[in-house]
Amino acid sequence: MSAAHFPIAIEDNVAILKLNRATCLDVAGKHALTEALDILKGREDLRALVIAGEHPQAFLVNVAELADMSAQSARNFSASGHALAAALEALPFPAVAVVEGPALGGGCEVVLACDIAFAGRGASFGQIEALGGVMPAFGGSWRLARRVGYARALEMMFTAAVIDAETAKAYGLVLETAERGGALDAAKAFARRLSPTRAASVAAIKAAAIFGWNRSPADINRFEEDRFATLFGPEQSQRMHAFLARQQEPAKP
Repeated sequence: MSAAHFPIAIEDNVAILKLNRATCLDVAGKHALTEALDILKGREDLRALVIAGEHPQAFLVNVAELADMSAQSARNFSASGHALAAALEALPFPAVAVVEGPALGGGCEVVLACDIAFAGRGASFGQIEALGGVMPAFGGSWRLARRVGYARALEMMFTAAVIDAETAKAYGLVLETAERGGALDAAKAFARRLSPTRAASVAAIKAAAIFGWNRSPADINRFEEDRFATLFGPEQSQRMHAFLARQQEPAKP
């Protein structure tokens, strides 16, 4: 899969990237998105990137890919997630996430790697990895704490809590909420507010804000990859297969 699989439109110097299918954070999707970001990084005319979940299940990983994954494959899976998050942070302009459905696990981590997020009323967020016997692996173990606070982040990760859009706003995970279908318009309105400012100033502010934390994300990412890989084995596989089976059960009336 190449970057071309995710359509990108340019509106008023804002790139709008549509996540147009389910589980866009699967293995192929992560690589395609990273490739797209590397291309957009060189566009000097852009003032912002908006990543919008056009499919209701866009901000999800494919659990079936992880269920029987080896430890080495798990390490590679984590590393590719870190590469995607790093590509978002390396953009010289704000990356804005637009979420209208669930952003869980790796999807929530991608939202956290964006600078700002807007959510529709039907959005939900959570680092649910512990239910599957693993842990956040795309930087969520530390980015969530930076966004919502240490204790709140641990509560969410320990319990695999899923929170709604309004709660996410109250926690600071998203900037604003909107009526269903309105989050993209809210993100575009934010991007238009950048027009009076100098692009180089915004790029410098973003870089300084990311660099200013007191621990190297690269060091934490390596730690995260190591720990994530050690969690793969019989118990993790059993849990993920059980999760997949529950997903296939008919909905209760």
